Amino acid sequence: MKEFKGKVALITGAANGIGLAFAKEAAKRGMNLAIVDIDSENLPAARAAVEEYGVSCLAIVADVSLYNEVAESVKKTIDTYGQIDLLFMNAGIATAGSITEIPIRDWEWSFAVNTLSHAYYIHEVLPIMKKQGTPAHIMSTASIAGIRAGMSVNPPYFSSKHGAVSIIESVKAEITLNNLDIGVSCYCPMYVATDIHNCERHRPERFRSDEDLFYRSEEYLKARAVFEKNIKNGMPIDTVGPRLFKAIEDNQMYIITHPVTIPYIEERHRNIEIDAKKELEFQ
Repeated sequence: MKEFKGKVALITGAANGIGLAFAKEAAKRGMNLAIVDIDSENLPAARAAVEEYGVSCLAIVADVSLYNEVAESVKKTIDTYGQIDLLFMNAGIATAGSITEIPIRDWEWSFAVNTLSHAYYIHEVLPIMKKQGTPAHIMSTASIAGIRAGMSVNPPYFSSKHGAVSIIESVKAEITLNNLDIGVSCYCPMYVATDIHNCERHRPERFRSDEDLFYRSEEYLKARAVFEKNIKNGMPIDTVGPRLFKAIEDNQMYIITHPVTIPYIEERHRNIEIDAKKELEFQ
């Protein structure tokens, strides 16, 4: 996908951070936008920031961990614009704690947002893109955590991001098999200066337990403090948007913004791509 003016982008997790940076970059290119976030407080300001570029922006408050709200966000986008040309599945959360102590609700929340929401959006949007028959692109925000060995400090995050990578790789295989004019990208950053360390503010009630002493434990508080420090010292957010759009224009599958990780990732994914080609040969 190389032409953006007048096209439509649906972006999740767009009230701040990577999603908002991407939305602004899309607006600079003349795209109309549907921005989705559970953060109802900051979403209006994000919409205003995008509309400064003279484009139309539909702001949708939705919990992407719920399939019906995902489907409704897609319907609202189609009802408003009649098309979806670029899907950026960016919403994500990060829990903290060791594999033996972290509550099951944190596993459920992590997979619902970081993994299942991607499956929900693919299920709703890919058929629309196929029917449109015009150049389109699908991108997901995974993480370096999704392609490196797991760590004991945050197993739900690492596991759910591995799931996100696997989903977008499966989308790539589907599109290649059917020779569709739809690009696919998987964004795998390390630390970026976003607002993800404040995701607890938006934890849905069904994943919450204020009585659970774990969330006041030394283990949890220390892990959150380290995570927040790393995020605040991460890559500047204003570098993200241009880099991602360059990847879209080049139809780049794996987007790696931290060079230190490149050798490890290249080796791992070279083997995955070889396996994918073998799968096509066997069919």
